[in-house]
Order: sequence, then C-alpha cells, then structure tokens
Amino acid sequence: MSEERSEVLREVKMYQSNDWDIKEETPEYFLLTRSEATMTGHVLILLFTGWFTLGLANVIYYFAKKKTKKIVK
Repeated sequence: MSEERSEVLREVKMYQSNDWDIKEETPEYFLLTRSEATMTGHVLILLFTGWFTLGLANVIYYFAKKKTKKIVK
C-alpha cells in the first residue's frame, strides 16, 4: 500500500471515529456524510412550528443539518 493511500485511510478513519459514515468510495475519492440533527431538535421544531408548517420545518431542519465531505485520494 502506498504512503498516500495509507495517509488518506488514516484521515477517513479519523472522520469515522467522529460519527461520519462512508457513503461512497471510488478509486478517486471517499464521500463521507454526517447528520448533526438531533431527536430533541426535531421534537422541539414539531411542537413549536408543526401546527402551521405541517412538518415542513422538520424536513428543512434535517437537510440543513446534513453535511457531506469529499476526501480526494
């Protein structure tokens, strides 16, 4: 295994230890995803805005807190 590849794998493992998940792995890159949305946040949004947004605020919160990161090999 080349030194560049092992360095990239160390970086990916570091992200995985911080709750990132591998969504896609190709010969060129790793695509990692992470959701920072919490159940408490969803419940609070539903309680305070659910009655007039019909749950749309929860969907917006989910996508606003979803993050992706690309690590190029």
